[in-house]
Amino acid sequence: MMTKHYGLLLAAGLLGYTSVAFAAGRSEAQRDVEGYAVATCLVAQDQPYLKEQGYGWGETIVQGRGRDPVMLAPVRAAVTAALAKGDMPVARDEGNPQQGKALPVLYCGEIIDKPGVRAAITKVLAKLGNGR
Repeated sequence: MMTKHYGLLLAAGLLGYTSVAFAAGRSEAQRDVEGYAVATCLVAQDQPYLKEQGYGWGETIVQGRGRDPVMLAPVRAAVTAALAKGDMPVARDEGNPQQGKALPVLYCGEIIDKPGVRAAITKVLAKLGNGR
């Protein structure tokens, strides 16, 4: 049951992320590099379903779209550094008001806006140029 819950949250979060991406008119390279950051964050989560989704998304970017994992390494390092700060958003849990509920999908969806991650994304995009 918990897997379905995370699946629904992931789908809702990623649909919102994707619609914003297309509305903003981002290049394919920008979508890939930012998507790689989100995927890296998902892989780092404790929930197996989120890990699986992160691996699949990252694999699609690297193997399916031909992005160089060495070129993307600074993004992975920046995401890892951001995760180490431990500032996961928490929502109130009505069923257990004394304990909050972590929101990893929200956190991963917004990780691209963390200053260190954004700087790494910008550097990688500059190296990629205006290519695909």
